[in-house]
Amino acid sequence: MARIILLILAVLFFSAMVPAAELYTESFDGDGDITLAGWNGVYDDGGSGGGIADSIAWVWHNGSCENLIYTNEYTVENPTSSSIEFQYDLRRHSFYSSTPQTSLAVQVGGNWYVSKTIFTSASEVFATQSLIYESGNSLWDTLDINTAARGSTAASDLTGDITGFGLYSNSQNVGGNCTAEYDDFTVIADVQVRTADFNGNGVVDLQDFTGFSNGWMTTAGQPGFNEIYDLNLDTSIGIADLVVFAQNWLMGTMVPYVPQQSTRQTISFNTGWKFYRGDIPGDNAKEISYDDSTWQNVNIPHTPVVTPLRIQWPGLEVEEINWYRKHFSFDSADQGNKIFIEFEAADQVADVWVNETHLGTHYGAYLPFMVDITDHVYYGGTDNVIAVKVDEQEDGDIPAYGLWYSTGGIYRDVWMHITDKLHLTDSVYAGMVGGGGLFITYPQADESQATVQIKTHIVNEHLTAKECGLVSYIVNDDNMVVAQANDTQTIAATEDHTFTQMVTVTEPALWHPDDPNLYTLYTHIYDNGEIADTYQIRIGIRRISYSLSEGFKINGQPMRLRGTNRVQDYPYLGWAMGNLGQRRDAELLKEAGFDYIRTSHYPPDPAFLDACDELGIVVMDEIPGFQYVGGELFKSRSYQTMRDMIRRDRNHPCVIAWELSLNETNFDSTYAQTAMDIGHAEYPGDQCYVSAWMYDSIYDIYIATPTAGARSYSGNKPLIISEHGHWEYGGGSGSTSDVHRADDIPGDSFGGGEEPMLQQAWNHQESHHLNRGLSNMCGDGLWVGIDYGAWPSGVYDFLRLPKFSAYFWQSQRRADLDLSYLDIDSGPMVFIANNWAASSPTDVKVFSNCEQVKLYINDVLQDTRSPDTAYPTANLAHPPFTFEGLTFQAGELKAEGLINGQVVASHTVQTPGSASSIWVEFDITDVPANGSESIFVYAYVHDSKGMVVPDASNEITFSVTGESALVTPSTVSAEAGIATALIRVSDQPGTILVDATSSGLTAGSASIVTW
Repeated sequence: MARIILLILAVLFFSAMVPAAELYTESFDGDGDITLAGWNGVYDDGGSGGGIADSIAWVWHNGSCENLIYTNEYTVENPTSSSIEFQYDLRRHSFYSSTPQTSLAVQVGGNWYVSKTIFTSASEVFATQSLIYESGNSLWDTLDINTAARGSTAASDLTGDITGFGLYSNSQNVGGNCTAEYDDFTVIADVQVRTADFNGNGVVDLQDFTGFSNGWMTTAGQPGFNEIYDLNLDTSIGIADLVVFAQNWLMGTMVPYVPQQSTRQTISFNTGWKFYRGDIPGDNAKEISYDDSTWQNVNIPHTPVVTPLRIQWPGLEVEEINWYRKHFSFDSADQGNKIFIEFEAADQVADVWVNETHLGTHYGAYLPFMVDITDHVYYGGTDNVIAVKVDEQEDGDIPAYGLWYSTGGIYRDVWMHITDKLHLTDSVYAGMVGGGGLFITYPQADESQATVQIKTHIVNEHLTAKECGLVSYIVNDDNMVVAQANDTQTIAATEDHTFTQMVTVTEPALWHPDDPNLYTLYTHIYDNGEIADTYQIRIGIRRISYSLSEGFKINGQPMRLRGTNRVQDYPYLGWAMGNLGQRRDAELLKEAGFDYIRTSHYPPDPAFLDACDELGIVVMDEIPGFQYVGGELFKSRSYQTMRDMIRRDRNHPCVIAWELSLNETNFDSTYAQTAMDIGHAEYPGDQCYVSAWMYDSIYDIYIATPTAGARSYSGNKPLIISEHGHWEYGGGSGSTSDVHRADDIPGDSFGGGEEPMLQQAWNHQESHHLNRGLSNMCGDGLWVGIDYGAWPSGVYDFLRLPKFSAYFWQSQRRADLDLSYLDIDSGPMVFIANNWAASSPTDVKVFSNCEQVKLYINDVLQDTRSPDTAYPTANLAHPPFTFEGLTFQAGELKAEGLINGQVVASHTVQTPGSASSIWVEFDITDVPANGSESIFVYAYVHDSKGMVVPDASNEITFSVTGESALVTPSTVSAEAGIATALIRVSDQPGTILVDATSSGLTAGSASIVTW
């Protein structure tokens, strides 16, 4: 009680002495009079009263200001000044990283003065540099560096009229919606605070005050103390911190997360490589002096050969040795840190040398490996050379995609990591069973409360012991700290320690495929009170379970998984698709109505799993192996892939099962039991589920195909149908589920066009209907989501364009689920699976998740129908609608979907005319200029009404100007009215223009600007 009285008195008597926010002003017109003409709201992040957590608000001059998101300029007319002082605190809005984040810009005449912000420590608000743009050229001019925490200023002399003005951070404008007097500029800025929830239970309560008051009175000034109790980040602990604590406690509010800058840098190592295909005697390319001047210049991801549009198997000979070399250098300032190079994957045996020192060999094509180059590089600008030999030749001792082809090369990202010698480890590189790096689990979670366990492995590679402090923050999407844990531990020289922290999140936003809520876990590591390392990952709080009687549940809610299989093949690129393409695949599959993906038959790109986390797609993660099992060396390497896959992917909320078996391979029970033991050792607790197609007495989940008895399974394990909709309809090259969009693919044995696509959709419909009739089925996975190799088995073709079946699956999604905030097409839909040409079927199939569908021909209503009831429909969420016996009339066929009698979706097709023109479109338009991304460009052959001509096969010639290059041949044939090119963007930002021409057609073009 005495402490509470003390707290209240402190608030009453000292709050007036501690400004909650500081109002900074500047009178541009020189009259000294700054008056707000209107005020429609401050940038309020939900903090406590008095502006303690209201981070920053900008009051624009010259009239009303909109909240300009992603806008870099706001024009100001007339005001002039020869010297303007800006005063601001942007910690709330900037990321701490090696790359400074733009925070303020002023345009004077034709020049832009851009101040970039780099935060250095809790005691320094910012360091600034002024970037001056003059006629497209940039010059650096250093301004105030390491300014003090409160009342910091960055001053710049500006001459000429101010013609543009913008305030933004991380490309996001932080302005409020407000007005101010003409010519005047006002800033409200506020010093940030740490969370006062010291015990990490999600609220600021008496327990926190007890710890704070005891600690404040007895331990102030001790190492690590400031990092916890200096709540207003002014580098000292006193009454001001007590006031902050009181306001947080009494107001019951959370506080914003405030990042800190550490040594850690994660830098793309993708660009500037040299490549040679072929063996080099004696591995001489590892030598520093080796002449690589004639080698090809490449960026990563990279495929050694440009593959055909559709690979014929067998027959593709890609087995070869591939060499990569890269020259790089370090500043002297990097010396004393740890430096690692991480390869996300290389196909399939990789040897790495740095400055002629061999640093290791990695076996396997799908998982990451890391090398420590700290003691093998030169500093001070001296040239260093990394050489990588990647052998893709078949090796029976390496688990791979069976005897199928691989495309070789360093086909996923390469990263350089620079850290302090006291640092968080990498989970795969650490090599610890059930440990290493970060390992986050959720022993308990429901809508009222969640318990989060955070295991953090830290290594001290200094030659002296370190007093290591660890602060873990769980932060929501509003940047508010919802839980925090603090620990300290002395770590001896060259030793390591695993911290285990338990925190509580009150009323958590749980992760679910229909509502994929994510938090950010921030890790701060201190060396005797000074920040040493920081790290951040996205996490999703959720609980899962499988049982024979209740099936699959997530957060206690039953859910039948509707999914597909996905492989990583791409036309021309093989496996070497960048992160944007990986994400685009996930978006396409989510939009097609799938909420579950099996990663056939190997671990996917990390960017694909990131997208599944963000979009709400659950994943069965699979190890490599297909129709082959080798000897003991093969098995030992297979066991290692299990460990590495779980260590890499265990923090992804999307991963809900681990397939630790060899696909379609007769492995023995010893292998099966070892796999189960590995799975549960690497992921201890009740949230690990291991699946396999054999030994259901051993594994947690039984997976099978219909042709392997899935629909007659009567065992005692929960069932997931691994592959369906293909093999039971002919299998191999004879399946009626293998179809193209077009019916005239030269030299191809598979059919295509309307009738075959309708047959594929019917196969999928029947197969899914039969699966959903099984009471013991947790979910099913279609074979397959996207075409692969030579096989057109997907609902999207190899070029990522939809077939009719994509819309059947889309119709199975919920009509009441809105995912537009994820930029995902969702909600009610209707699709006419018919081209409405004279040769088209007159029984018209319409896919929809609506209650009724109306069909019109040339605006004349033909019928209003409810969903089909004939076989196979009874078990479907939304059966199709069939309109039988229509009489063809050239013109427009329109379908309207109705719910509760109201039209909620529509789709129209037109009888196609003759090819007339070309329309060009990019599949992705927001593209960074990182040299690593490839994007599709589609040239649509249109008739005079602007409709795609579905039987057009014109040869289209693509030409590209700007910062990109064609990956595909310049001339390609349209398929079902669409010609497709792939382009690779460069590492220089700028405009990319694509022109598409064809004899007899009006040319088309499109452009994007990379950044």
